[in-house]
Amino acid sequence: MPLDPPTVPLVSTRAEEADLEEAIDEFVVGLGERVDALQDAEAGGDLEDLSKRAFDLVERSRTLGYGPMCDAAQELLRACESPPGDAVHKAVADITEIAKRIRRGHRTAA
Repeated sequence: MPLDPPTVPLVSTRAEEADLEEAIDEFVVGLGERVDALQDAEAGGDLEDLSKRAFDLVERSRTLGYGPMCDAAQELLRACESPPGDAVHKAVADITEIAKRIRRGHRTAA
């Protein structure tokens, strides 16, 4: 299966579930803050905090139907457990791009 181009908006696979609408909205609205916190932890070299935040992001994105974000956050978790290198930076950059796509795919996007 080919990957979506990086500009394609992402919509939750659970977007039609009325009982998740509020949780999805809160997740999407809070993505900027989540990404900022990941970037701050990366810049500060705080792999423990980065891992905790990545784990939370895996759980929330899985629950709310954002598979690509879940995959990217899992990749960040793996990178945090690997020897130091560029993998952590790349994983955070990937999450940043996916967050933009999620924001574009949300019902509130103009």
